[in-house]
Amino acid sequence: MRMMRGSTTRSTATQAAGPATAAAAAALMVLTAFTGCSGASADADEATATLKATDAAAQIVSIPMPAFAPWPASDPFTDADVEAARLAEADRDWQGVLASYPGAVRPEVVFEAYVTDENRVDVMRACYEAAALPIDEGRTGTDPDSPVDAIGTSTTTVEQAIAAHSCRVAHPNKRTSGPPNAEQLGWIYDYLTEYYVPCFELNDIVVPPAPPRAEFVANWPNQGWFPSVGDHPMAMDQEWSAAVSEACVDPDTAIMTGLVERAG
Repeated sequence: MRMMRGSTTRSTATQAAGPATAAAAAALMVLTAFTGCSGASADADEATATLKATDAAAQIVSIPMPAFAPWPASDPFTDADVEAARLAEADRDWQGVLASYPGAVRPEVVFEAYVTDENRVDVMRACYEAAALPIDEGRTGTDPDSPVDAIGTSTTTVEQAIAAHSCRVAHPNKRTSGPPNAEQLGWIYDYLTEYYVPCFELNDIVVPPAPPRAEFVANWPNQGWFPSVGDHPMAMDQEWSAAVSEACVDPDTAIMTGLVERAG
């Protein structure tokens, strides 16, 4: 940055104001110059940060996925299991109400029907609106006119919390399978330790040591260990996180998208 030299000929106003005013004007000129440089520096810093984030995402690498055994079959899940899961979920939902309102009285709620992916938004909207609850919508994109693909409500009183609970219990999601069995948990452990963690480590993502396989299986879901980007400096950068997710495929994605075979 070049500083402009002052003119040897002062303006009429400066001449009239005297030395003190002239000094103040000069100081103001210097301050303005440095302020302009500061703004430019901030813009440059932001551009540099964006460049670094892009560079970091571009440097993410993958590793070949080992030939894992097929994803093991689930245990049978009977109609009785489905009903037990529905009642257990209703109990858990009510515990959430009590956590905020310990004195709340649990209502008798009639189960009406399970919601589906196709009708969930419409059914829950109708129930929330009938109870005069506020509507929270999730959309498929950032455009405010994007289709609504999720719906919920926010409660601020015990009455609202009970009403929201009643809607969720009357129109729950249907659970069609139980938790992973021991064979499936062993498969998950092998996938994590033989592929997922090595892929993370190749990208300088630090993962705590895994517990013994038998301990991981026996203590699920309270096993206290599951690889994640954790406190990595780039963890909050969307582009970097997306690059990591694409390069190091998590077990759920591998199973659901057919990257690994299923038994049976």
